[in-house]
Amino acid sequence: MSKIIKKMLKRLIILNSDIYSKADIELDNCNSLQIVGPNNIGKSTLIYALNFLFIIDGREMTFSGNRTGDKATFNHYFPSINSSFIIFEIFKNRYYSILVKKNAEGNLDYYKIDSEYKEELYFSETANGQKIRKFDSVLSEFTTNGIEHSKFSNRRNVFNFVYQKGKRNNGVVWLNQNVNQDGRGISNNFSKIYKYLINSKLINNDSLKESLIIADNKENESVSFSKKNQKDIQTLLKHNREIKIIKSIKRSFNDFKELVNQYKGKSAILSELIFAFNQQYSSLYSELGTSVSKMKIKKNENTLELNENLNPKLKLVFEKVGGLKIEISQKQKEIGDKEKVVTEIKSYESLEFLNQAFLNLEKERKDIEYKISQIENQKLSSKEIESNIHKAESAILRITNQVENYSAQLIHRISDNQENKELLNRVLSTDITSLSSDNISEKIKQTDNLMKLFDGAINLPNDLKGKPIESIEELKKQIKKLEQEKANNETLLPIVKDLEKHRKNLVEINAQIKIINIKIEKLQQLPTLEKALETLNIDFKTLLEQKEQSTKETKLIEEEIRKVSETIEQLTKDILTKENRVENIQKWKVELELFGIKPVEYQSTDSLDNIYSNIKRNHLEREQIKYDKNRLFDKLKNKTERVEADEREFIKYIESELVTLEDKQKAIDGLLKNISTQFANPCRTIYSRFEEFNSFITNQFNSKIKKIKISDIDTLKIEIVENDKLIKDLNKIIQIRDLTSELIFDDQSENLNVLNKYLDNQTTITFNDLFDIKLHLHKKGQHKIVDLKNQIESDGTDKMIRLVLIMSIINQIVVKDDENKIVLFVDEIGTIDEANRIEILNFCKEHNFIPISAAPLHPYDGFDKYYLVRRNKGKIVVSEKNGNVILRKPIEA
Repeated sequence: MSKIIKKMLKRLIILNSDIYSKADIELDNCNSLQIVGPNNIGKSTLIYALNFLFIIDGREMTFSGNRTGDKATFNHYFPSINSSFIIFEIFKNRYYSILVKKNAEGNLDYYKIDSEYKEELYFSETANGQKIRKFDSVLSEFTTNGIEHSKFSNRRNVFNFVYQKGKRNNGVVWLNQNVNQDGRGISNNFSKIYKYLINSKLINNDSLKESLIIADNKENESVSFSKKNQKDIQTLLKHNREIKIIKSIKRSFNDFKELVNQYKGKSAILSELIFAFNQQYSSLYSELGTSVSKMKIKKNENTLELNENLNPKLKLVFEKVGGLKIEISQKQKEIGDKEKVVTEIKSYESLEFLNQAFLNLEKERKDIEYKISQIENQKLSSKEIESNIHKAESAILRITNQVENYSAQLIHRISDNQENKELLNRVLSTDITSLSSDNISEKIKQTDNLMKLFDGAINLPNDLKGKPIESIEELKKQIKKLEQEKANNETLLPIVKDLEKHRKNLVEINAQIKIINIKIEKLQQLPTLEKALETLNIDFKTLLEQKEQSTKETKLIEEEIRKVSETIEQLTKDILTKENRVENIQKWKVELELFGIKPVEYQSTDSLDNIYSNIKRNHLEREQIKYDKNRLFDKLKNKTERVEADEREFIKYIESELVTLEDKQKAIDGLLKNISTQFANPCRTIYSRFEEFNSFITNQFNSKIKKIKISDIDTLKIEIVENDKLIKDLNKIIQIRDLTSELIFDDQSENLNVLNKYLDNQTTITFNDLFDIKLHLHKKGQHKIVDLKNQIESDGTDKMIRLVLIMSIINQIVVKDDENKIVLFVDEIGTIDEANRIEILNFCKEHNFIPISAAPLHPYDGFDKYYLVRRNKGKIVVSEKNGNVILRKPIEA
């Protein structure tokens, strides 16, 4: 069976670069390929060479370290202008190659070779092996072998050859009919997006959004607004504003004219009332003055009587009563104090009881003072006292036991004389002296130097002294002494344990002793105190009688003073009332004169008060009318932007504007129709394109990426987030249309202002301005919104999401055909886990992508073909012929 020839980029060859002497990568017999080798050997350099075929525009190329296609990068791939080449072998309907080399200016030249890559055309055989030919020699070989070749005159021609629409052509990439090129002719929808497949790190929300727009041919959709179109808008807005203003003030204007008339009427009424007030004021002022003079004379007479006679007499009596009150108060206090002391003394205990209590407390005080003094002098602690008690107890027990033992021993019962006992204690052995007293047959009452022993006798020396022995009586005395010491220490122990408490107790006892001494002393003074109290009570009674007499005299004088004071008070009130009346009508007079109203003759029988009230009321009403009139006048002038100070001139102007209102409305209709055509239609077009794009993403693209399986992620979805403010403004401009004049004021004024704002700013609305995107991710029932500028999942999952999104976009703009396979770079494949790695390889296979990846020394499973890159002493050689290739499965027949 003959081999099936795939229509695609079949081979990538790099000759004589900085790193590679020859790198020949064949792509047609695999669905995926991996380049394996140690770090920094140049694996990525091989794959980044795809830039020279699929990007063309050096500014859009991207290499390792995010470098663009500058001259330094070109020098890396093409160190020689005559013998460094990159060749892309392609089969689309027939074989051809595209050769890339650097020219003398450091730029790139592209050549089309009508033949597959043949190594012998580029190398000559020498004794030392292959030697690369110079470019002129290569061209000669093409000519010699009948191979047509030509140089692309410019990059635009290269680009147009690589990217062609439809399937009936030999373009490297077959594109859909709706793909467009930019103005320079070296970039299109595909190349702008493909750069993200070469460097997936560039993929973020903005680049994803840009790719979606580019894929749908919307990147050039825009609406521009220029000031040259603004004159008609401004004229229209001016007329429109004038019409709206006049119509809006019509009712207020009528109210204003009515207020002007009301103000004139109130002014006429006030002139007449001012004249009547002045007539009444003169007679009333004279009458009030005469009455006040008479009342002041009578008031002075009563005041003289009060001040010269009654008040001095009352003062003397008050002073006498006051002195008596002070004496009574002092006596009363003195009696109270004495009674309190007598009562207190009588409540004391008996003198005998207090004396006995004093003796008891004195004894207790001395006892505590002695013990505290003993403790402090001897510097005793509780531990020392407890130790002394313990020692005494031990000694008492020991001596008591000793007494009990001694009482039964022979030596203590043999004689009643202590000297006899001690002599026997010297003569007899311990075995004899310690025998029980039951062994005594007869006590010894007397001793001498001749001691009989059984049937013999011993003559004891005269100077033989007895051996001392404690007597039971002495031991008992010791016990008694120890018990006394123990008892004394036991009384000291609680005191030393809480010495501060017993010191406080001593203070309290001393205080009690002091109180008892005071009580004893007061009891002894009681008879004298009782006699003094009796004398005080007699003096107090006498003072009370004197005070009563003086109080009666005071009441008589006070009654007389009260009557005179009431008369004076009444006169004062009457005078004040009339003076206040005079002051009030004077104030009224001054107040009304300040109104500045010219009087007009008028007859009235009404009271001055009523006339004043009428003036005030009418003046307030006129001021309110004036305020409302002036406020409305200012408001109307502000709305109409007029500066007239004269109300009559303003009324005349507005009435003339109302007459010409209909003519202005007719002028607006023509302008509105013209503006609608210029601006509403372009805005409607871009908005319609946006709705199409939104529908495409929501209904088609999301349905496609929803089916993609990535790790444990359930679904992906892209949300279009509208720029609400901009969309709202677009719709306002779209709504500008030819309407009847009656509706202009309701619908178009705001819309026209929006349009005028864009014209004034000379704004250009691009398709990109209309929205933002959000990427929604559903994983294990959880939903979250992610931003591609950050890592959104594990390294592998994150990279796979970015790649499949961009590949899905590219898939929308290329011809979907097995013969239109696209080679792409999947970098850092090691970060993708095995399950996701298999998924992305399957995705590529299903969607006509051939992924190339670079790997470290150990290859990753899942790829069809592996190129092993090995270090050489010189430049590296990589090719199937050189033994660099491992196939995972047999090549398809």
